[in-house]
Amino acid sequence: MDARIAMEHGTHSDSLRALQDEIETFIRSLAHPLVVEDDVELFDLTSASWRVDFQFDKLLFEAWNSSRTFTRRVEEAAYRDDDRLGVFVRRPHARETSILEFREFQSKKRRSKPEGRSTYRREFVAMLQQEFPGWRFENVSNRSDREHSLSTWYTRGLMRQGRTGCAFLGLSKDEAPAAADSVLAFGLIWLNWLRERASAKATVPGLRIYLPSEAVELNAQRASAINRRAVKLDLFEWNGGKERPNRTDEKASIVEARLVPHRLNEGLVARHRGLLRELLGETVDRLMLTTDSSGRFVSVRVAGLEIVRIEGDLSPKIYFGLEGSIRRLNESNAEDFRSFVAHVLDRRNAESGDTADLFYRLQSERWLESMLVSDISRIDPNLSPDFVYPQVPAFTRTDRGVIDILAITRDGRLAVIELKLEEQIDLPFQALDYWLRVERLRQMKRFQDYGYFTGVTIQDAPPLLYLVVPAFRFHSTTTSLLRYLDPRISVVQVGINDQWRRGIKVLFRRELRSRI
Repeated sequence: MDARIAMEHGTHSDSLRALQDEIETFIRSLAHPLVVEDDVELFDLTSASWRVDFQFDKLLFEAWNSSRTFTRRVEEAAYRDDDRLGVFVRRPHARETSILEFREFQSKKRRSKPEGRSTYRREFVAMLQQEFPGWRFENVSNRSDREHSLSTWYTRGLMRQGRTGCAFLGLSKDEAPAAADSVLAFGLIWLNWLRERASAKATVPGLRIYLPSEAVELNAQRASAINRRAVKLDLFEWNGGKERPNRTDEKASIVEARLVPHRLNEGLVARHRGLLRELLGETVDRLMLTTDSSGRFVSVRVAGLEIVRIEGDLSPKIYFGLEGSIRRLNESNAEDFRSFVAHVLDRRNAESGDTADLFYRLQSERWLESMLVSDISRIDPNLSPDFVYPQVPAFTRTDRGVIDILAITRDGRLAVIELKLEEQIDLPFQALDYWLRVERLRQMKRFQDYGYFTGVTIQDAPPLLYLVVPAFRFHSTTTSLLRYLDPRISVVQVGINDQWRRGIKVLFRRELRSRI
């Protein structure tokens, strides 16, 4: 059995090394290589550094420039042709794969699902014409327009009767999951675009979004938090073909939320800190030890990156390394363990001389999170440093999400804190998902049942929503999208310095809510 497993591992490793060579050769063969994921251009490799390398038995593609880094684990080839190479990749901690594509800037052919999208566009417009006879249809397209943040994922347009118009946007069931996650953001961006240009010909008070079945629940929940005075928003379920669309059921918008109970086991942390002190000496004082939310094991971290896990109490087992190369500590590898910890501490700190090192760049958001957890008042002095919960699992019926930081103000108002280090169009709605869950749990008065905010009187007020992002990394559409949220949602935009690893500085902090 062991020989067979070893042989299979060797075969897999050989195929990944062959894929490594293929990717490197292919990129170098392109005159102007681009990296694209889910039809979104991520990097122009003529103005960025990149490498395809093995780290702890995993094949990683990495690209970086002076402002950001990008890492994906490469698993296997998806497709190949003259000027495109697609590979299946996995984001850090993601359950599902996506396709990363390397392509020529001026591709000989546009092959990003053109035929399927053209078919969907024809069916979609035909359905709308049948539903709205006598209306004019204008600006119908699914062409990408990066200048105005319009995506090829969706068929969009304006239907008009006299001076009354309505924006529409449709999503095919064949698009990537990321398209379903972002559809509400792109719909409102399209509505803004029309309102800025169509005012002379028509008013555009409404937006109709047509979704496949699997995208309905998430977007119905988000739509429940939209200010209906700002936009008359209607969602419909439509799976293509000749079927008629159905308006989404109100029940789909109900958020059913639950938390994983919080059980901090300080005794376990203290005992395992002593165990590590025997192994590492004073080095242990530079490590962060915490239990998971269930209190069953101890996680040992450096700047938010877990490098050691200790399971059990009476007979603890110590595991060290990163995912894919984790080893159990024993007498034969004790020196490797000490060297590994020392290496991480040397590379993962603000004064590191090698900012391209894997340990410096891995899980940057966790690094920022760890700095804020140690003093949450850095982003707002009104936040209480006594109750700060990072990485809080908050589930709905169909989604297992994790809140970056759950906190509370000094006067007892809940706060949901979402961190991002890169531009992201749908940041407002990703953060909204967690706000909706926290608000539902607040209404049910469940937090203290789950072990959070013990002994605190929680205000009878909706949570605050903080978006913490390097100041120049907020997407250009973020503020306009936030204006569409229900006025009861107070959003605090916090712009921090790019060099936050050397110390967090708040460059601006502003509270936003709909003015309509």
